[in-house]
Amino acid sequence: QESAKHILVLGFGLQPGMAPVKRGSSPAPPREHGRSEANGEQTNKPDAKAKQEGDDEKFVAPPRPKGLRGSVVTLHIYLSASVALFAILGEQMVHPIPEGKFEKKDGTLIDLNDFDPIELGPFPKCHLHFDEHEYLAENGTRIWRKNSEAPSGGPYPVGHPENPEWVAKSNADAHKENQENRFTWAGLQPNFHLLALATLCVFLGSKHGVWVFTEPPETREAAQLLQKEDAYWFPVMGSCVLFGMFLVLKYLGTDFVKMAISAGVVFMCMFGVGTNLDQLIAVVRIKPMKPLFRIPYFDQDMNLVELLGMCIGAAMAYGFMVSKNWIINNVFGVSFCLVGIKMISLSSYKTGAIMLVGLFFYDVFWVFGSKPVFGSNVMVSVAKGVEAPIKLMFPRSLGGCGKLLHSMLGLGDIVVPGIFIAFLAKWDAVKMGEGKSGSFVYLNTTMVAYILSLITTVSIMLFFNAAQPALLYIVPYVLITSLMVAFSRGEFKELWNYIISEDEEPSTADKHTEDKKDM
Repeated sequence: QESAKHILVLGFGLQPGMAPVKRGSSPAPPREHGRSEANGEQTNKPDAKAKQEGDDEKFVAPPRPKGLRGSVVTLHIYLSASVALFAILGEQMVHPIPEGKFEKKDGTLIDLNDFDPIELGPFPKCHLHFDEHEYLAENGTRIWRKNSEAPSGGPYPVGHPENPEWVAKSNADAHKENQENRFTWAGLQPNFHLLALATLCVFLGSKHGVWVFTEPPETREAAQLLQKEDAYWFPVMGSCVLFGMFLVLKYLGTDFVKMAISAGVVFMCMFGVGTNLDQLIAVVRIKPMKPLFRIPYFDQDMNLVELLGMCIGAAMAYGFMVSKNWIINNVFGVSFCLVGIKMISLSSYKTGAIMLVGLFFYDVFWVFGSKPVFGSNVMVSVAKGVEAPIKLMFPRSLGGCGKLLHSMLGLGDIVVPGIFIAFLAKWDAVKMGEGKSGSFVYLNTTMVAYILSLITTVSIMLFFNAAQPALLYIVPYVLITSLMVAFSRGEFKELWNYIISEDEEPSTADKHTEDKKDM
């Protein structure tokens, strides 16, 4: 069984399938820029002033930083290689276990009928009485009942996941195992896996977001622009969705309902695969593909590459619904993270700060504070109850039934800080365009802070053997680091007042003109 103590989750602060809206404007850089046809990057460095509140100048794409195209393509290769490498390493943990047998942690095989819940804990999925415990009725007979039917405040009998004797024993065993494996590959592999995927998703999404940000208006793709009002409502809406999902799973949690939720999430992830493939090809070609047709309901142009990506996504979606394979889950999860970081933009630094602080308290409450109020850890319950790509999964060991056990990281712990870091990367692009910076200073520094925050989260999780709200550690690291960089460079006031305001999409005539150029 997967222990809730190996889950780091944010939940649903951002939902898959958020509809893009009109793309925002950046600070007002120069009106004419030279663009290299060889790499699609603008080469001049004019003196541009960041757009401040109250300015009404129309959006003009800032200069595209040198080397950005090569960096985006290289990071795509690194991320793909990491997903493939850890998929191979994870699957190497699997070995067959004879039917009717259970493998203990020391490798000993026992008959399932000899499974002892006092020694081994709750009954595993391959056992006839999975998710059940033996109950002594008033008439003295012993009957089996669901774990969910036990009183919320206890007492919890043997075989229940919250049986106090079992909780104490499992904690002691976990601490011992963590001490023994902390410097071994078996102990480090899931942590390296987590760090690699989360870090590459944020770094690549931020860099690719700059590519989209510096696209000329006639080819710039529509994106979601978050205002301060949106940031204020994020924790409220996220809480409503999370708690609503918890109630649905608790009271209507039939297999059909769970399958419907999974199908909805997977369907949206299928579109994300097409979007990512299309945008990657656009970077390689230095220009977007020609649209084949338009879907009015979604206000979305479709091209050949995007259709191909959606077909690949559809095949993966079918495979996931049939097998719930963790590798497909991670591919969909990574795809969703990249789309979210690239295509959701903050209107200002203060909007990002409000969003991070609000979701900081949201995450802490739903992980630490929900159990005393609702009788269950709402965040962990939803993360374990929904078999859909709402989290990344990192194999850590093989369970006694022959199925992999995983640590988890909620996609929100990647997307939310990723959107904020992507905003800082755009600010870096503006400063480089003005000739006041020679590299992605804010991006690189906050990425180091993000990595340290993940290391801190994992370390505390292993030390206390309990699920942790990752934003509790990510938000202070990222927010304080960005402020330190701004103050050290004397740019805090400028960064604080800098805004990205909404701008109209290019006209149909402009699009047709650009399409002809692409032919």
